[in-house]
Amino acid sequence: MNVVAAPWIDLTGRLALVTGAASGIGKAAAEAIAAAGASVVLLDRDEAKVSAAADAIGADGHRASGRVLDVADAAQWRALGAEVAAEHGRLDILVNAAGIARFDRIDAEMTPTYREVFAVNVEGTIHGMATALDVMRPAGRGAIVNIASTAGLKGNPGMASYGASKAAVIHLTRSAARELNLAGLDVRVNAVLPGFVESGMGDQVIDRFSDTMGGRDRMLSAFTSGRPGRPREIADLILFLVSDRASFMSGSAVVIDRAQSA
Repeated sequence: MNVVAAPWIDLTGRLALVTGAASGIGKAAAEAIAAAGASVVLLDRDEAKVSAAADAIGADGHRASGRVLDVADAAQWRALGAEVAAEHGRLDILVNAAGIARFDRIDAEMTPTYREVFAVNVEGTIHGMATALDVMRPAGRGAIVNIASTAGLKGNPGMASYGASKAAVIHLTRSAARELNLAGLDVRVNAVLPGFVESGMGDQVIDRFSDTMGGRDRMLSAFTSGRPGRPREIADLILFLVSDRASFMSGSAVVIDRAQSA
């Protein structure tokens, strides 16, 4: 008798929101989650790019739509949450991948940069989790993945606000996971901590520091273990964490950097 093996990860029938989905890790995560069978709403400030990303997923035969969202705007999140609850009555997955980086140092001029970065990276993550939990609580289950960074584990000269914001995301992830577990809810919250990844943000870092570090190759050798990560490699970890295969994982901060910070 021929037996067809079930896919190792099957998200058929689930609904996912992915922020920062117009490019980079967010886009790769949306593609991976949709390919596993979920319906995915791609969220980003860039209307043209997020629509194109959603259309490309649809052209591959998967279910996706794009929507403009500024993650730092609490009112936009409330409107999105109300819409999801009214149209679907459920939410299974949230991936908070939206983020920005700015270059700064600890001095009197840092405060505006700090506020800009924290508005997106930290407040955006808080708004996303709060919105998702409002929809997930009635069912009592769901999965949230917050994208942090290995920059949140160590000093980050030249990008202090960015590193501090990612440290905050790690702490918020652990606090949310404990809070939900103590409340008896099966809503899992984990953080993914990539190292240096091929992306628009990575290109910004290369442009900023390659000259002072002796060129692109020398900079990459200092920042990576041989090469940058690829967005799809990070997305594969995200896919695992939002699936039932990770049903006993919550409150974890998972480093994915090919041993660079080991």
